[in-house]
Amino acid sequence: MAKEKKYDLRAFAQAHGLAVGEHCCYGEYGGFRIHIRYRTLGNPPCLLTIVTDTSGRNEDLEKYLERHKKELKISAFGVVGIGLMVCPQVMTAAFRQIEEALDKLVAYLKKNGFPGADTCPYCGKPLEGAGVEMLESGIPFAAHEACFVRARQAALQKERAETERPDRRLRGMVGALLGALAAVAVFFVLFLWWEFGALAAILGTMLGGWLYGKFGGKNTLFRVVFVAAVNLVLLLAAYALCLYMQAPVADSVAAVVAGIVDRLRGEVGFRVLFILNIAIIFVLDAVGTVYNYIAYRRDRAKVYSLVRRADDSEV
Repeated sequence: MAKEKKYDLRAFAQAHGLAVGEHCCYGEYGGFRIHIRYRTLGNPPCLLTIVTDTSGRNEDLEKYLERHKKELKISAFGVVGIGLMVCPQVMTAAFRQIEEALDKLVAYLKKNGFPGADTCPYCGKPLEGAGVEMLESGIPFAAHEACFVRARQAALQKERAETERPDRRLRGMVGALLGALAAVAVFFVLFLWWEFGALAAILGTMLGGWLYGKFGGKNTLFRVVFVAAVNLVLLLAAYALCLYMQAPVADSVAAVVAGIVDRLRGEVGFRVLFILNIAIIFVLDAVGTVYNYIAYRRDRAKVYSLVRRADDSEV
């Protein structure tokens, strides 16, 4: 039997007459405008959007998605202003699974009278002609000129409110410190069990970054740097304290340090664990920092890249 041709994003797009963009495909599918973003290492790996007006029926649609999560093979979903978004569970044969979920979703929307591509998703009224081709958060669709203007103004207002919001940096630093202290506590527990606590480093950057924002700090470059630094310093200090407490009793700190150095020279197992703890603390702190930096860059995106005309080259 001949091997089945690989059915990837491009093959899927070609089969359904969709346009292909960077890690995505989009166009009209079953009478609805759709957008599929797919990245193997993305978070989430796949996000499928179907554009439609859901006004007044948000709860019904959410109940349907919740009841059929297993059948549709989706891990998460949401009903947003321009339609619905789902995260298909893509393991093997990803675009076969996406296609199957998409067919079921489109069939449900049609059966229940949700408007398709010829309707403005903001107001639910038919488009005059082709409408205005636009993008919201990278998702292309058509809308009325007046609806587009209102959506853009709302986005601009939201950006202004965020820009004018005070940056409670000191409170944010307290939040980051609490996140790092939680990582230190986990480090101590792991070290007591296995003499290897470096895995706690990823907790410090993730939790610290989240608490920085929850305590009122804005998502700035300072947040990224401070969270990384405080996590790294406290975890290295915690490791030094663990080694000190583990060492035999001595007359002075210098003697304890000399004993640790002797163990590093003479005990291979101790030396390997020491190197692994230090190296992985740095690596996982860097991984969490990259994640926080990506979030920072995403938040800095200008409104015109979030709500704009499709032919607007101002990016």
